[in-house]
Amino acid sequence: MHEANQDSVEHALDEIEKVHAVLCMARQLTAENRPVDLSALDTRLSALCEEVDRLPRPTAMNLKPALSALANELDQLGDDLTSRYGGLPSLADLVNSGDAALAYGSAAKHFP
Repeated sequence: MHEANQDSVEHALDEIEKVHAVLCMARQLTAENRPVDLSALDTRLSALCEEVDRLPRPTAMNLKPALSALANELDQLGDDLTSRYGGLPSLADLVNSGDAALAYGSAAKHFP
Protein backbone atom coordinates (compact mmCIF):
# COMPACT_ATOMS: atom_id res chain seq x y z
CA MET A 1 0.00 0.00 0.00
CA HIS A 2 1.28 3.45 -0.88
CA GLU A 3 2.68 5.37 2.11
CA ALA A 4 0.18 8.24 1.78
CA ASN A 5 -2.68 5.75 1.67
CA GLN A 6 -1.27 3.95 4.71
CA ASP A 7 -1.14 7.26 6.59
CA SER A 8 -4.75 7.95 5.56
CA VAL A 9 -5.86 4.52 6.77
CA GLU A 10 -4.07 5.01 10.09
CA HIS A 11 -5.66 8.44 10.50
CA ALA A 12 -9.09 7.00 9.69
CA LEU A 13 -8.54 4.22 12.24
CA ASP A 14 -7.64 6.86 14.83
CA GLU A 15 -10.87 8.70 14.00
CA ILE A 16 -12.82 5.45 14.27
CA GLU A 17 -11.39 5.00 17.78
CA LYS A 18 -12.48 8.53 18.70
CA VAL A 19 -16.00 7.86 17.41
CA HIS A 20 -16.00 4.61 19.38
CA ALA A 21 -15.12 6.57 22.54
CA VAL A 22 -17.96 9.05 21.91
CA LEU A 23 -20.38 6.15 21.35
CA CYS A 24 -19.29 4.47 24.59
CA MET A 25 -19.82 7.72 26.49
CA ALA A 26 -23.24 8.24 24.90
CA ARG A 27 -24.30 4.70 25.79
CA GLN A 28 -23.08 5.18 29.37
CA LEU A 29 -24.97 8.46 29.74
CA THR A 30 -28.09 6.87 28.29
CA ALA A 31 -27.82 3.98 30.74
CA GLU A 32 -27.55 6.52 33.58
CA ASN A 33 -30.61 8.38 32.24
CA ARG A 34 -28.51 11.50 31.72
CA PRO A 35 -28.78 13.90 28.77
CA VAL A 36 -26.75 13.00 25.68
CA ASP A 37 -25.47 15.58 23.20
CA LEU A 38 -24.95 13.77 19.91
CA SER A 39 -23.62 16.78 17.99
CA ALA A 40 -19.99 15.71 18.53
CA LEU A 41 -20.86 12.26 17.23
CA ASP A 42 -22.53 13.73 14.16
CA THR A 43 -19.54 15.98 13.45
CA ARG A 44 -17.00 13.17 13.86
CA LEU A 45 -19.02 10.72 11.75
CA SER A 46 -19.43 13.26 8.94
CA ALA A 47 -15.70 13.95 8.90
CA LEU A 48 -14.89 10.24 9.01
CA CYS A 49 -17.24 9.45 6.12
CA GLU A 50 -15.74 12.24 4.02
CA GLU A 51 -12.23 11.00 4.79
CA VAL A 52 -13.04 7.40 3.86
CA ASP A 53 -14.85 8.56 0.72
CA ARG A 54 -11.67 10.28 -0.50
CA LEU A 55 -9.64 7.06 -0.23
CA PRO A 56 -9.14 4.80 -3.23
CA ARG A 57 -11.65 1.95 -3.04
CA PRO A 58 -9.07 -0.82 -2.44
CA THR A 59 -7.55 1.22 0.38
CA ALA A 60 -10.94 2.04 1.90
CA MET A 61 -11.84 -1.67 1.89
CA ASN A 62 -9.15 -2.15 4.55
CA LEU A 63 -11.40 -0.15 6.89
CA LYS A 64 -14.48 -2.29 6.30
CA PRO A 65 -14.19 -4.42 9.49
CA ALA A 66 -13.67 -1.36 11.72
CA LEU A 67 -16.50 0.54 10.02
CA SER A 68 -18.83 -2.46 10.31
CA ALA A 69 -18.09 -2.65 14.03
CA LEU A 70 -18.80 1.07 14.32
CA ALA A 71 -22.12 0.64 12.49
CA ASN A 72 -23.06 -2.08 14.98
CA GLU A 73 -22.20 0.24 17.87
CA LEU A 74 -24.37 2.97 16.33
CA ASP A 75 -27.24 0.50 16.08
CA GLN A 76 -26.75 -0.41 19.75
CA LEU A 77 -26.86 3.26 20.73
CA GLY A 78 -30.04 3.66 18.68
CA ASP A 79 -31.56 0.68 20.47
CA ASP A 80 -30.48 2.10 23.84
CA LEU A 81 -32.02 5.49 23.07
CA THR A 82 -35.25 3.93 21.80
CA SER A 83 -35.44 1.72 24.87
CA ARG A 84 -34.82 4.65 27.21
CA TYR A 85 -36.86 7.37 25.52
CA GLY A 86 -39.20 5.54 23.15
CA GLY A 87 -39.49 5.99 19.41
CA LEU A 88 -39.46 9.35 17.72
CA PRO A 89 -42.82 10.67 16.57
CA SER A 90 -43.35 10.84 12.83
CA LEU A 91 -43.64 14.20 11.13
CA ALA A 92 -47.35 13.52 10.62
CA ASP A 93 -47.75 13.38 14.40
CA LEU A 94 -46.10 16.77 14.81
CA VAL A 95 -47.57 18.80 11.94
CA ASN A 96 -50.99 18.49 10.41
CA SER A 97 -51.19 18.29 6.61
CA GLY A 98 -52.78 21.74 6.32
CA ASP A 99 -49.85 23.40 8.08
CA ALA A 100 -47.37 21.47 5.95
CA ALA A 101 -49.15 22.45 2.71
CA LEU A 102 -49.28 26.09 3.79
CA ALA A 103 -45.57 26.13 4.63
CA TYR A 104 -44.68 24.40 1.36
CA GLY A 105 -46.85 26.76 -0.66
CA SER A 106 -45.35 29.78 1.07
CA ALA A 107 -41.81 28.59 0.37
CA ALA A 108 -42.62 27.56 -3.22
CA LYS A 109 -43.69 31.08 -4.20
CA HIS A 110 -40.21 32.35 -3.28
CA PHE A 111 -38.40 29.57 -5.17
CA PRO A 112 -40.32 28.92 -8.40
